[in-house]
Amino acid sequence: MKQTILVALGAAFFIIGVHQTFHYGIPSSYWLFMLSGACFLLIQLSKKAPQKQDQQEAPQKKSSNKKHKKKK
Repeated sequence: MKQTILVALGAAFFIIGVHQTFHYGIPSSYWLFMLSGACFLLIQLSKKAPQKQDQQEAPQKKSSNKKHKKKK
């Protein structure tokens, strides 16, 4: 749900930025493009965060399995 909201906000800011650029120019609509870019960057970060957690948990599980094998 969070990613859906970020995609919608990013697209909306970008479309509004393009519209404002045609009427007022880049300097007055620059902040809209920055908000759009920030939304898309947050999407990428939220996709990578669960992958990092999985990678950190995986070695711990493997090491605990090795310990159990040695005890037997």
